[in-house]
Amino acid sequence: MDIKSLEKELLKLSPREKAVITHMLLESLDTEENQDYEDVWIDEALNRYNQISNDKLLIHDFNLVIKELKSKYN
Repeated sequence: MDIKSLEKELLKLSPREKAVITHMLLESLDTEENQDYEDVWIDEALNRYNQISNDKLLIHDFNLVIKELKSKYN
């Protein structure tokens, strides 16, 4: 079955059936490979948290940064 035929059949489903299929498809994307990326992001977030906790100089005020950038590029 090609994609167009599949799409045509799926559009005939009830809203509940579409929701179930959508949920199943989204769940199928959550593979172990994606888990590896999630672990990398968690490690990165913890690393950044530790850096900020240990060195307050890494924290910059958002409004001050925007003000400085506007004055530099305007």
